[in-house]
Amino acid sequence: MKIIIVCQTMSYLSGSPLYNYTLAKELSKEHDVSVMSLWGKNYLRYDLEDLGVKCIRETNDEYDLAIVSQKDLPIPKAKKVINIIHSEYDCESPILEGIDKWVAIRPSIKEHLIKEYGIQEDKISVIYNGVDLERFKPIKKKNRDYIKVVIPGTIDLLREKFHNYYTKKANKDFRVFLYGKYFGGQVEINEWVYYEDEIDNIEEEIADADIVAGILLGRVNLEARACDVKSYIHNPDNPEEYEQYFPDRKDFEDKHDIKKVTKQLLCL
Repeated sequence: MKIIIVCQTMSYLSGSPLYNYTLAKELSKEHDVSVMSLWGKNYLRYDLEDLGVKCIRETNDEYDLAIVSQKDLPIPKAKKVINIIHSEYDCESPILEGIDKWVAIRPSIKEHLIKEYGIQEDKISVIYNGVDLERFKPIKKKNRDYIKVVIPGTIDLLREKFHNYYTKKANKDFRVFLYGKYFGGQVEINEWVYYEDEIDNIEEEIADADIVAGILLGRVNLEARACDVKSYIHNPDNPEEYEQYFPDRKDFEDKHDIKKVTKQLLCL
């Protein structure tokens, strides 16, 4: 099949870009895949191009399937168009015209699409975030005398309270490692808080962590579970509200293995 994936931006390492990167890698094993987006200087583009994926900004070609994440880029000409909805936030609002099927990455998003946008229930499928289990896997942790907390994600206003919840707790026995592009969030840094913009080997840092933390149910929680690391899901408005995420391994793989996710998408 000739497939195009459309994403608002692939210029930084966050939820939607990483979703589409993982999806494109898997689909490219058997299909002719292009990704249309705004590109930055990171491994997303380099890795995909090494696999033969076409990384483009625009196209006039026709495709068998278009998988579109956000509404800011034009929908390419395709026999079937699927709109992926990544959250309930306004920035992820659905495309309402020219779509054959909508995909919600969790059940609460499906309910949101029905209630807020009036989309027919039978037009929406819940297909969970896919994780590359060959990349994210358990490793032997390094020897250390402190708890290592890894928090991947953009440094933005949405996560500001959450980040500072952890940085205030940081000490020599509880060290916090932040990885993500800066987008205006103010974070209190001290000698026990480590910050790096973006890294290419985040899978190694997650697998080596004692705790991984994120907001809502994001990719970081899924990647941590793939590495057999416990993680916490925080309420961004009140970070003291949280739950631990560590589901049954078989159930997790049935829902989130990227190989199974791509098959579900292609069956729509």
